[in-house]
Amino acid sequence: MARFFILFVCVLCSGALPLSAYGDDALPELAKSKPVQNPVILDDAAMAQEVERLNKAVRAIRTLRGHFVQNASNGGVQTGTFYWKRPDKLRIEYDSNPMLIVADGSNIAQIDKDLETIDQIRIGWTPYKFLLARKFDLAKGAELVGLRRMENMTLISVRDLKGKLDGEFTLVFREPDLAFLGWIWSNPFDGQVTFTLDNVVRDKKMKSSLFVIRESERRRGGRRH
Repeated sequence: MARFFILFVCVLCSGALPLSAYGDDALPELAKSKPVQNPVILDDAAMAQEVERLNKAVRAIRTLRGHFVQNASNGGVQTGTFYWKRPDKLRIEYDSNPMLIVADGSNIAQIDKDLETIDQIRIGWTPYKFLLARKFDLAKGAELVGLRRMENMTLISVRDLKGKLDGEFTLVFREPDLAFLGWIWSNPFDGQVTFTLDNVVRDKKMKSSLFVIRESERRRGGRRH
C-alpha cells in the first residue's frame, strides 16, 4: 500500500537531496541558511521540550494557504497553490498539471481532471498522516529520526513507527517564529520530494467545498473512469 502511494504522488513531480547530504548551504529551496556553529547536543528532556514546541506551533494553525514549489529527484519542478484546514483537510492544486490532490479528513484522492480518473487511499496509509493527524503529536505514533536546529530554521524528521511506510518525512520550520515552510518526503524507491511554501496566509476562513471528494468517488483505493 505504501508503494501505491509513492507512485500516487511522485508521478506528479519531477531535485532534492537527503537531509544528511546537505552541506553548509542547507536546504536552498527552503531558505538561505547555514548550520549553527557548535550546535548544542540535546538531552532527552531538552529534546522532548523541543518536539513539544514544534507540536504547539502546528496545533496553533487553523488554516494555511500558500504558493508552493515542488522539486523531485529526477529534476522536475511543479508549482501551485496549497490549502490546509487543520487538522486533517488538505488541497493541492497544480498550475500546469491536470492533477489535483484532496484530503477530506478520512481519504486522500488524486484526481486527473483531463482523464476524469481518480485514485483514493486512506490518509493513514500515506506519509501525509504525519501532517494531517487529528491530534498532531510528533512524539506519538511516529519514530523520531532526528532534529536539526539551524540559524534560520529547524528540521524534524520522523518515520512510520510500525514500518508500514518505508521512508522519512521531514517538516521544516522557520526560526524564531516557527512559521511552517514545508516538508521533504524521502523514500528508497523514488528518492526525495521537497515541498516549499511561500506567500503564506494563515488563519483565514476557507470554503468547506475545497476539501470535498464527491460521494460517487468515495471508494477506498478506488478508480473511476
